[in-house]
Amino acid sequence: MTAPEVEVRVPRMRYDITMPLMEGKVQVPGLRLVVGPPVQGTVMAADSPLATGDFGLVDLNMGNLLPAIEAGWEIVGLPVFSKRKPVYTYIFCRADRGIESPKDLEGKRVAAGRYRSSITIWLRGLLQHHYGVDMRTLTWVVFAGELFPIYADEAKIEMAADPKKGPFASLLDGDVDAIMTDISDGEMFRTLEGDPRVKRLFPDYVAEDRRLYKETGIYTPVHIIGMSKKLDREHPEVAGLVYTAFERAKEVATKEILDDRGGLGIMNMRERLEEQLRDWGDLFPYGVTANKVTIDTYNDYTVEQGMVRSSYEYEQMFAASTLDT
Repeated sequence: MTAPEVEVRVPRMRYDITMPLMEGKVQVPGLRLVVGPPVQGTVMAADSPLATGDFGLVDLNMGNLLPAIEAGWEIVGLPVFSKRKPVYTYIFCRADRGIESPKDLEGKRVAAGRYRSSITIWLRGLLQHHYGVDMRTLTWVVFAGELFPIYADEAKIEMAADPKKGPFASLLDGDVDAIMTDISDGEMFRTLEGDPRVKRLFPDYVAEDRRLYKETGIYTPVHIIGMSKKLDREHPEVAGLVYTAFERAKEVATKEILDDRGGLGIMNMRERLEEQLRDWGDLFPYGVTANKVTIDTYNDYTVEQGMVRSSYEYEQMFAASTLDT
């Protein structure tokens, strides 16, 4: 008798490298993937199903994984980094505050949506270790509180006087000296890039991201796939099967672009992907082995910045059936 399929709820993710999985182009023997509305994995809430394990998979902001594990939530990671962003693009400064180099950020007020997010964690760590910025001197103005504790006595964190104002308006109005926060709004990019009151910390941010990658091999992941720990205990083989499915989905997405069947609205997309693969290699590797430097660096930053009390071994972070990837 054939064993019944295990049902796994999968959040709808519109990343090109995950879409083949969402569209059913990738089948997983033994699993029945049910694609539905995403479980919130960016802003945590105490009543989240991630705490009880009553979910399947979640597209999780990396800043939340280790704190959730530390808090005893029923979640475990898969070494599938669903979203990566070049983080240097997200630093803007006032043009009138004497900020000409990263070191000039010392003593300044910096706005961020939240203190604990993957982008701000990456930026604090990179600025400290690659540019020598003393992060203890910065004052962080944030617009949302934190569910999990922050163990950083030296960190200067204050809630914005008007949380509804947001970091972008605060920068434009001169309430803060700089921002380091996610921007997922083309109009806001155009505003910040075109307003003479503000400027980028790194005018050639593309070159800075390239230098980071060439020196370290890190293309900064900001989201990771989380899985119900309850599901992992009941069906320990599922994590490995899901991992393989994400790998296959990425392969299909890449092939569709190279076959000129991607349907994306960017001219010469095939040629651009070929150039990227030639110059950079695979910017979206999955698995523990290919991401060891990235994982170790990010984990060091989370401990250093007080996101968690102590460091975590891979066995504590990832489902057992994915540790050999």
